[in-house]
Amino acid sequence: MYINRNFNLIRLLRYSWHVILTYMFYAACCVALYEHLDCKWLQIPWLPISIIGTAVAFYVGFKNNSAYDRTWEARKIWGAIVNSSRSWGIMVKDFITPKYSDKEVSKEDLHQIHQELMYRHIVWLYGLRRQLWQPKSWEHNRPFNARYRKFLAGHFAKESMEDELAPFLDEEELKWAMARKNTATHLISKQSERLKELHFSGLFDDFRHVEMKNMLVDFYTQQGKCERIKNFPFPRQYASSSFIFISIFIILLPFGLMSEFNKIGSHAVWMTVPFTALVGWVYWLMESVGDYAENPFEGLAFDTPMTALCRTIEIDLREMLGETDLPPAIQPKESALL
Repeated sequence: MYINRNFNLIRLLRYSWHVILTYMFYAACCVALYEHLDCKWLQIPWLPISIIGTAVAFYVGFKNNSAYDRTWEARKIWGAIVNSSRSWGIMVKDFITPKYSDKEVSKEDLHQIHQELMYRHIVWLYGLRRQLWQPKSWEHNRPFNARYRKFLAGHFAKESMEDELAPFLDEEELKWAMARKNTATHLISKQSERLKELHFSGLFDDFRHVEMKNMLVDFYTQQGKCERIKNFPFPRQYASSSFIFISIFIILLPFGLMSEFNKIGSHAVWMTVPFTALVGWVYWLMESVGDYAENPFEGLAFDTPMTALCRTIEIDLREMLGETDLPPAIQPKESALL
């Protein structure tokens, strides 16, 4: 998640300078053919190009709205995970009591049970985040993106998954979790098994058991929603068509601008070069905004800030356990919060 109010212009130009230079070079070649080789037939009336540009703008707007829906849905899902996690914490703490047990349960044993269930939930959160970061073929995997993803991972995921989860699980359960293909799914299953054991031992009644089971089902529901967004790409026919239409428009753009600037005077036709670069850059930027909004779980700067949300939940749950040695909240790095 990008956290600054506005983009840094220098950073934006550093990201897009090659696009501007490419458009300028292309437009300069077109003008040179028109002006110095007398290829006057290259000019095209502005009206058909303006119609194409308008149609492309509408299409890109549709694509960007649809891409934003994916990003916003991802944030709503993680908002629901935050709320349900806090509810899970108070259920664990207040539902699991020795009231219905025939055996005496010490405060230390009860605290250990509470800690086990809350810690396993924290592991589920971090495990789900790691799974959602696994790259897909349709996500941004160009060398520039790969370097930037690695740079961000160095700030927000320095440790391996096993090292990150180790403080919350015993060695045996950690090995069990790491051996599963879908770690997050099996951790919820483990929670369910543990609740059944505690129910049979009389630590809570049927009603509380059902309520806590429903909460686990809710976690599965939210996980499934995340996996749907992650594993089903924004339809490529829409994404690819948008790029193709913008490319066609930019290819035709200098031929229409030449005819318009030529009306001012012969040398004014060279104004085609900066204006092609400017208009082309605007359309390219609109395309890029939607392109990066399609995938809210790919480990780049515009992602849903899962690490920060996981840490927030971890702090809340551990405070419910009465712990005071808590990790700090995740802080943004290089204007990004992951």
